[in-house]
Amino acid sequence: MVNLYTEVKIPKTQTVINYNSNLMFVGSCFADNIGEMFLNAKFRCLANPLGTLYNPLSIKTLFEILSSQRAITAEDFFKTGNQYSSYLMHGDYSHEDLECAVANANNSINSARNFLKNNDIVFITFGTAFVYYLNENNMPVANCHKQNPNLFTRRMLSVEQSSEAIKSICRTITEYNPKAKIVLTVSPIRHIADGATDNTLSKSTLLLSVADIVKTLNNVEYFPSYEIMIDELRDYRFYESNLTHPSTTAREIIFDRLTTTFCTKETINQISNVANFMKSVHHKILSPDSPETKKFAQSQLQKAMQLEGQNIGLDLCKEKKYFTEIIHK
Repeated sequence: MVNLYTEVKIPKTQTVINYNSNLMFVGSCFADNIGEMFLNAKFRCLANPLGTLYNPLSIKTLFEILSSQRAITAEDFFKTGNQYSSYLMHGDYSHEDLECAVANANNSINSARNFLKNNDIVFITFGTAFVYYLNENNMPVANCHKQNPNLFTRRMLSVEQSSEAIKSICRTITEYNPKAKIVLTVSPIRHIADGATDNTLSKSTLLLSVADIVKTLNNVEYFPSYEIMIDELRDYRFYESNLTHPSTTAREIIFDRLTTTFCTKETINQISNVANFMKSVHHKILSPDSPETKKFAQSQLQKAMQLEGQNIGLDLCKEKKYFTEIIHK
């Protein structure tokens, strides 16, 4: 049979994900995408506690904050229009009220600190080696918040600079939580605004840096999401209409390769069972008071308890409450 694509070979791993695992996803919007898929499969997950981050220096700053007692203060924000924003974080944390902006950021940071302390695996996805520096103090920014471009200088990290930043990230995580495994990956999302050549140079810088780290640190592994997209899915039908972001199908394929790599066959089967169960949760109820609906809810409640019994760590309390309320309505 003729092969229609080049398969990316993924080395065997000692890192195992199951429903008892605590998973953190940090980095580009691809980290959000994969984190959401694990969350939808009812794993214990936390994704991007300060919003989407793209470059190694901003991700390094995040983990320095998480591993310290540093609090976010009003001085970390600036006003633009009617919003207060911070160069440390994504626009999701901008707010019209300064006190609310500071409180929201600190609440997220404190939750992430506790989660990281008990974390099993940290997935870090690097999107670009390009960094925007604030001219007034040479601070690398996580997000420019659509400010005047003249306020910033854009530079690409060297392989050495990128490697040093990633190595620092890994060491910070390990010092804070020695049991945590780290999985590095390079985002398959094309930063085409950088230009085709610069995007390739940027991704190559990240790939060389990550390869260097994986060779030197025992608790760090690499997952080839970038290579799967470029080699196995090298067709524009696997991209969104903007031709830069992987399509839903592409994300599902990469998620499948990831679970095949890190999960046992038993866990993979349970992911499928949980997905089928969640379809019933999202099923539109037309006649909530009918005997048929209550019978359906009772069967799904029993299914939820059965799934929890089969998977230590699986929490379907929210779903059980939903079906219980239907039964007793």
